[in-house]
Amino acid sequence: MRTQLRSLGSVFVNYVADPVRDSPVNLAVARLVIAFYVVWKTAWIDWGIFIEVPFVAFDEYAFLFPTTYPQLLVVEKYLLLVSVLLFAVGYRIRLTGFLSGLIFGHIGLLRFSMNGSGGTTAIFISVYFLFFFALFASQDELSADGVRRTGQRSLDSLIAQLKSTTSTTFRADALKYSLLALGIIYFGSAFDKLFPDLQKFQPEWVMPYNLSRIVTTFHVTRDQLFPFSQEVVNYPVLVFVMATTVLALEAGLIVAMLAKRSITPFILGLAGFKFSSIVLLGIFFGDAVIFFLLFFTWDTAYRRLVSSRRVDVVFDERCYFCARSLYPFKLLDVNDTMTFYSQSDLPEQYRNRKGIDYSTAMYLFDEDGNAYRGYWAFRELLRQLRVFAPLAWAMGTRPVAAVGERIYEYVAANRSRHFVCSVDFDAETEL
Repeated sequence: MRTQLRSLGSVFVNYVADPVRDSPVNLAVARLVIAFYVVWKTAWIDWGIFIEVPFVAFDEYAFLFPTTYPQLLVVEKYLLLVSVLLFAVGYRIRLTGFLSGLIFGHIGLLRFSMNGSGGTTAIFISVYFLFFFALFASQDELSADGVRRTGQRSLDSLIAQLKSTTSTTFRADALKYSLLALGIIYFGSAFDKLFPDLQKFQPEWVMPYNLSRIVTTFHVTRDQLFPFSQEVVNYPVLVFVMATTVLALEAGLIVAMLAKRSITPFILGLAGFKFSSIVLLGIFFGDAVIFFLLFFTWDTAYRRLVSSRRVDVVFDERCYFCARSLYPFKLLDVNDTMTFYSQSDLPEQYRNRKGIDYSTAMYLFDEDGNAYRGYWAFRELLRQLRVFAPLAWAMGTRPVAAVGERIYEYVAANRSRHFVCSVDFDAETEL
């Protein structure tokens, strides 16, 4: 029971207390989450309507609009989508992260000049996240940049890491400072409720009549999914408890971070507050819930997806391209179910096997001793990770397999021509 409670308390990670994890999965998934958010907030924008009927609610922001060439807004939108998609796959994160942040921030200001709602101001929070990812881009190993960086390492170091059985740790400072920024923002929200405009203490926000008035106004002025929720105004004690709980959650989040305590109760509580806004007021504000997902323990959930089946992978130790190709699988093997061998350290059961030539292709052996060669070995690696099960299934279909096998055989036969591949060990010894 105590173990279950402890696991429930660690659903979200307090990166301020400890930004180190034993897997790069959390950082990679968080990058995908923030990229999804940017696409979601950008793709639906129709600047064509604005170009036909320009409208600015706040004149002080009018200078932000390219009135001479308003078509630039459309160009900016698609430039952002391209940039953030490259950011999602982890390609040149430092550049695409900063570029996406700058463009998204500009779009946020344009939207704010027309509509200052919470859904608009949340854009600026995500801009901080993008900048933090860009600042700490070198820590993101499970990315296109991470694979590219393997080209700066020696073949010996790559092989040593593939064969290593010692645990590796990965920092996630981008998530540490993103969480800290979120905590500061929520603390500021609580402070502003009690000290509006930085004036003297005013407890009116937590008074039952305040929230009751808001609920009544929303139910009178707009249609509600849950009309019965207006009955909450008849229970002033409940209304007071709800208001004070929100303040405690907003102010307490950063306290829990700095005290190195679990942030899960605060995250779940704040998420519940967002859902209560839907029930009580009919306000759909899901931005914060998406932000909370950045700090979810994705690596724990992913660990349960990885197959427990043990497999042995044999690759050409003279092939630089082969070692680089296997590096992402090593990172994704969070349960240490894959053991990598080269020809020089093959176990006895894999030596002198009939019909197997390790110099022509990679091989994978499962627990039953079944051998998979080349294309099919890669498919088994994907099956092992399970999260790629749809891709592994597609690779097993006849049309895809026919094409895939030809591509693999071509790359394997011409790898020294198209990639930095073969290494002459005798030449290295002489040097």
